[in-house]
Amino acid sequence: MAALHPHQHVYFNALVDTKAPGALAKRYDMDYLQIAQRQSLERLLARYPDDILRVWPKNNLAQILPQKDRDRLIGLDNPHAVDFYLLDEVSIRRFRQKSQEAGFYIHPRVDRQSVLEPSPIHAVRAYGSAIALIYGKDVTAYHDAYADVAANGEPLARVDFDIYAYQGALYYLSSDCPPPAPNQAALRMFLHITPANPADLPAASREHGFENRDFLLDNRAAFFDGKCIHRQLLPNYPIARIATGQKTASGVAEWRADINLAARAAAQAVHDRIAAGDYGPPVAQSHFDLYLRDNALTYLKAPCALDDAHARFFLHIIPADPADLPAPARERGFANLDFHFADHGARIGDKCVATLKLPDYPIDRIRTGQFVSGEGAIWRVDFAAGR
Repeated sequence: MAALHPHQHVYFNALVDTKAPGALAKRYDMDYLQIAQRQSLERLLARYPDDILRVWPKNNLAQILPQKDRDRLIGLDNPHAVDFYLLDEVSIRRFRQKSQEAGFYIHPRVDRQSVLEPSPIHAVRAYGSAIALIYGKDVTAYHDAYADVAANGEPLARVDFDIYAYQGALYYLSSDCPPPAPNQAALRMFLHITPANPADLPAASREHGFENRDFLLDNRAAFFDGKCIHRQLLPNYPIARIATGQKTASGVAEWRADINLAARAAAQAVHDRIAAGDYGPPVAQSHFDLYLRDNALTYLKAPCALDDAHARFFLHIIPADPADLPAPARERGFANLDFHFADHGARIGDKCVATLKLPDYPIDRIRTGQFVSGEGAIWRVDFAAGR
């Protein structure tokens, strides 16, 4: 015990082989109370004298350090939100299993071997085995994971985060995502999943009509080099809509994306046909180009920001024969098919595309555009339908 000071709590009797390098760490938790990690923390603080240091795992060991040092240490439960890892030879072998059991499976590229740098920054050893180690984060795998999702995932929305569907999961990507900091309110994210068949909802969610999977981004995402990536496994049942976004502390949405998967599939098909030249020229142009084909009206804008499609759309159909109108519409002389973009459209790349089926009766004219309630039309067009 004297020879091992200040780590005298690590000792064995004469019946145990203490000479073979690494032999003890394969059989014993040598620093069960993690007391030797204090020396690791002190070494880390000395190496980075001016930085805020995010460390995993979260423990109370830092409380024995001076206040000026405690103020620079952030212990987190999320192993993907930190820059340094306090481990020993036993916990290194268990690191991948522990992180995945905690629900931090980010991407197949992000595993135990790739998260930790190849060599430790510092090691405290006893009897030839490491009882305390500091590893830095190797961000290569995170960059690879981010690039893989961005290149091969299906983009569903581009808001404050780029949202992708990829390998049965929903991914949130951001290139401007600072890691958790002291006294910083965690980003509160909401995620509401509406199934195509309400009967598929868990019993506790049927009253609301959607499955609530809200989460704190700081607790669930990986942070690296100003970027972040988060993965949410999607349910097995067919999904009709996904509503997601960020809430303030008072519960108000700072941003949101309303993703209609059926409308997105229809918009993607029309987008591809327009890109292939299958739709011909637009029948009218304003803020959006309008295409009339296969008894459907398509709206397309490129490039398009989500704000371009935020305001409600109006769509008034004037029939060739007023008698074709449903009875409630005959007094005003047109069928009102006003809609929200999220119900019939999607953002495909840098384009906004929405497509609506038109009534089957002969149409004389179409009036359409966007408006803000109480303020009037943002834009409008009036054109002959010719059918």
